[in-house]
This record gives sequence, structure tokens and C-alpha cells, in this order.
Amino acid sequence: MADETPKKSIIKDVKAAVVKLATHDGDHEPPPPWINYVAMLTGVLAGLAGFLTVRSTTLTNTAIYESNQAILAQAQSSDAWAEYQADSIKARIVETQLLVAGGTINPDDRAKLEAGAQDLRTRQPKIQQEAQAKAAERDAHLEQGQSQLQTRDLISYANLAVQLGIALASVAAIVRLRRAFEVAVVVGVTGVLIAAYALGRQFL
Repeated sequence: MADETPKKSIIKDVKAAVVKLATHDGDHEPPPPWINYVAMLTGVLAGLAGFLTVRSTTLTNTAIYESNQAILAQAQSSDAWAEYQADSIKARIVETQLLVAGGTINPDDRAKLEAGAQDLRTRQPKIQQEAQAKAAERDAHLEQGQSQLQTRDLISYANLAVQLGIALASVAAIVRLRRAFEVAVVVGVTGVLIAAYALGRQFL
């Protein structure tokens, strides 16, 4: 009887081990504490990724608008310069005619021609100022559009880092690898910092 008790104990232990292996009891071990932060991290990063996507689209549309405004300002500046040059040519023609005609032209006609030439010369400074203003407006729109595109690029890099952080956090949760979660946090924070710099650069 004394020998049967150890045998029964051994058999019982073997059965328990077999049952444990058969049911993969190891898969039901409690998760490590840091797993609880994975959902929070992915949620925050997913929200940030959505915001960055919308912001990137807005910046692209704004850059396109600025480019269109620059084209319009360039056309208006070119029209003003063309008008300036046309008035200059007209005034020069009238002045040349008056110079060649000398005293042979009728005084009334001379007065009309001189008044016309004077009117053309008087208009020129205003037209020149308008052309220069439109050229400056064109440059301002181009500069603003370029700035929007640069910010858009930074936002895209931030969004990439955030998306990578989400992917790493998901992998960390699946394989329960803390190192992957730590890398996900670092990458996600990097994306946040890039986004903060890009937005601060735009608004400050």
C-alpha cells in the first residue's frame, strides 16, 4: 500500500501536466501591466493621425489657392506693365509729332496733342505703382504657398511616425514584447513633437 500512494501521486501529476499542455494554460496567463497602456497609446495616436491627415489636406488646398492667387496677381501685374508701356509709346509718338511739326501745326491741334501726351504721362506713375503692387502681391502669395507646402511636408513626416507608432504598439500587444511597446512610445512621441513644431512654425 505504501508503494501505491507515490505511484498514484506521480500519475496524478503527469495527468495534470498533460491537461495543462493540452489546454495551453500558458496562453491564459495574466497580461503584463504595460499591456493596459497599449489601448490608450493607440487611441491617442489614432486620433492624432486623423487630425494630421485633415490638416495635411487643408495645407495642400491652401497652397493650391495661394498658387492660383499668385498666377492671378502675375497676370494683373503683366497687364498693368503692358498698359504702362503702351501709354509710354503713345506719349512718345505724340511728343515726336509735335517736335517734327514745329510751328506748322495748328495751335488748337497742338494744344490737344500736348494735353493728350500730358494725360498719358500723368497716368503712368499710378499704373506703374499698380504693377509693382501686384508683383509684390504675387511674391507674397508664392512665399505663403511655399510655407504651406513645407508645413505640409512636416505634418506628413509626423503622421508617418504616428502611424508607425500605432503599428508597433499593436505588434507589442500581440506578441507581448515590452521592448516593441517602448519603441512605439518613442516613435509616437517623435511624431507628436514633429507635429507640434510644424503647427508652431505655422501659427507662431
